[in-house]
Amino acid sequence: MNFTHYAATKSATIPYTVELCLRTPAQCAEYEDKTTFDALCKNGCPNYARKWSCPPFAPSFADFTGHWKNLYVIFMHTELAEFSYIKNSYLKVKAANSVLKSRADRFTRRMAELHGSYISTGSCRLCKSCKCKGGAPCAHPASMSYSFEALGIDVNQMVTDCFQKPLLWYRKSCAPRYTSVVCGILTNEELSLEYLRDACQMYVIS
Repeated sequence: MNFTHYAATKSATIPYTVELCLRTPAQCAEYEDKTTFDALCKNGCPNYARKWSCPPFAPSFADFTGHWKNLYVIFMHTELAEFSYIKNSYLKVKAANSVLKSRADRFTRRMAELHGSYISTGSCRLCKSCKCKGGAPCAHPASMSYSFEALGIDVNQMVTDCFQKPLLWYRKSCAPRYTSVVCGILTNEELSLEYLRDACQMYVIS
């Protein structure tokens, strides 16, 4: 299922698409390669070993999702042409990601409160600065969130299989046609895609 919402910013009203796909954690476990993605994080991400939600501290996907029955994969994306009022291509991507992440986080956190748990769009952002940097324990261990990547999932392959669209990246000052975020809802309930569409309308639209 997919549907379109609109984000009202100071400069424009931005349409973005939300796509939903129901999978079981066991089905998505085929995309897990924790060793490879931990190594990629270690070599390419400044958050490695500096956030409790990131490798090498993040659990495996199988361990994190093992007691959940259903995983609703969420793919939100928007066309960068909608940000024509921004001339710098990198700033277009940043603005688009800000629109998408804020709405995805709002939706998944609310669904987790009502129905289970969630997989976030990126590293945990509950604290302005993660306690890990100072060698202190996590301040919110029961609420900390993990991304698919931190759990060892090949997100590009999962998205391609679920939605028949690849992830696109900013490369060498060249903006992609669209940018996207990927997150998920974990639950032991049977939630209809129609219910999730309406819940997204209720909790995210602004």
